Amino acid sequence: MDPSALSAELGVAPTQAWLKGDLDPRRREKRTGHWSLYSRLARTAELEEHLHDVLLQMDANASAFAAVSQRFGGTMQLVGNFNDIGAGLNVAKGVIARLAFYGLQLDLDTYYLYSDARECTV
Repeated sequence: MDPSALSAELGVAPTQAWLKGDLDPRRREKRTGHWSLYSRLARTAELEEHLHDVLLQMDANASAFAAVSQRFGGTMQLVGNFNDIGAGLNVAKGVIARLAFYGLQLDLDTYYLYSDARECTV
């Protein structure tokens, strides 16, 4: 997969991309090619808002994104860092339908950011 060819097909530049064989910062070769489109929102925005923003970007060329996702096995990856235990994600039916239209797998990783200063300790 050539990221520049993929960008031309999708009509948008990636947030991050590399070719198979490119070197990472530790001077190791990448085993696969990669093309990512990130949310344009501040990292402090809610996960649902980030999800919506990426889908809006994809909607600008929906048929191309759907075709590419089907061809390469697209994934919507969300990572949330939370200060509260039990924080979650609420995904509306319309968003689930859009993920299905694009053929996207959803990968959600959540992390609780523990803090001695914030926790009730005895």
